[in-house]
Amino acid sequence: MADWSLLQLTEFFSAITRAGDVASAARIAVQRATEATEAEVAAVIGGGEVGASVGLGRNPDPALFTGLRASAETTTFPGIGPMYVTTHPLDRDTDGRLLLARADESFTAEERQMLQGMARVLGLALRGLRTLENERRLRREREQEADARLALLEALEWRERLLETLLGIQRAANQQTPLGEVLRSITDGAQLLLDDVTTALVLRESGDAGGLTVASLTRGAGAPHPGPDVLVDAARRAMEANCSAADGSLAAVPVHIGDDVAGGFVIAGHADTGRKSEWRDVLAAFGEQASLALTGASTLAAVHAAHHDPLTGLPNRSLFRQRVQRTLAAGPDPATAALLYLDLDLFKQVNDTLGHSTGDELLRGVADRLSGVLRSSDMAARLGGDEFAVLVEPLTGVEQAHDIAQRVLDAIARPFEIAGRVVTTRASVGISYNRIGHSVEELVEEADLAMYRAKKTLPGTYREFEQSMHTGPAFHSA
Repeated sequence: MADWSLLQLTEFFSAITRAGDVASAARIAVQRATEATEAEVAAVIGGGEVGASVGLGRNPDPALFTGLRASAETTTFPGIGPMYVTTHPLDRDTDGRLLLARADESFTAEERQMLQGMARVLGLALRGLRTLENERRLRREREQEADARLALLEALEWRERLLETLLGIQRAANQQTPLGEVLRSITDGAQLLLDDVTTALVLRESGDAGGLTVASLTRGAGAPHPGPDVLVDAARRAMEANCSAADGSLAAVPVHIGDDVAGGFVIAGHADTGRKSEWRDVLAAFGEQASLALTGASTLAAVHAAHHDPLTGLPNRSLFRQRVQRTLAAGPDPATAALLYLDLDLFKQVNDTLGHSTGDELLRGVADRLSGVLRSSDMAARLGGDEFAVLVEPLTGVEQAHDIAQRVLDAIARPFEIAGRVVTTRASVGISYNRIGHSVEELVEEADLAMYRAKKTLPGTYREFEQSMHTGPAFHSA
């Protein structure tokens, strides 16, 4: 979900910033929002008018939205029926809203967070477009003084810089840039836009629900230098209120992971009354960016944990099976891939004599050595216990599978140094090759049979699967 929503937001940013007028920006917004969430109804509403809509006919009655609370989760549209609904303000200075509705399921926290980001960007873009339209009108009428026109142009240029900065951050997050770098780009970008300020991201400490720490800090030249405690206190006030909070030269907004408050984005600077609007825009927009980045990183971490072995970090059985299934579906010709199934021959003795902690360290060491001898296109996985598997792909011939299998055996046979002890083990490897009509289960079973034949006849070697192994004596690991 995180990678997809970040991509949708990046495309949304680009499309909105290319819109030539307010009406076009509103139309693009409802189209992109419905595509991103598979909603049946969408509308941009403000000033008692419907700026653009989808799913409600050509000219929907604004009364359809009169009295609909911002917190409402369901509503009923005439001719359509009951629907789940989510509403997001475009900015703090107008009553503009982005509304989405669909019939089949309610909106998730991640979708609402993405839509809130879309709404913020749309609000900024609409404000800039209206400024541009006003500037053009005033120039035609030649009634605006030169300094006022210059101020409008500077305001427009500043908002364009703001949108470009947000777009750059969004692209970095979409490319899975390390979270720390993304968070630093958020505080850097906000500081550059406001110049003489200090910007900070304050986040909850891992494992300590009440602890807060300054995760990223950027100081401008001539900016005040509040200490960490001052920044943490400002963030805590915004977190406790779950809304923006200001105190003198400090202003903060909460940042979220999904629906949970995860920290605060803080700006500290001179209380310049002429820049309050810019401060509000930066607080809201960059707070949203921090929330999106944190949610994305949290989701990616959860996906990684679901598909990787917690002890070794290798792909687990589920992810390995998916990769093998794709290989079988994409490669109909025989011997385009090989599956190596390996078992540690002396692992039980290590566990029994040296303890399970040493056994765990040995498994981690085996995983590291597997990763070190394989090609970047191959995949190693831990299937459970002391059993591992390797998908060798692409494969130019059986000799290549033999070579990689021998490299795996040689790497594992080298002594391991664990907690001051020298620990030795070895592996037996079975090899099977893909064939037309093969299933994942058949490929794994054939490699498993070949591995047990190697273990039985000559431990520490590899064997290829042969059809006669199906009818031969069964072997079971010791």
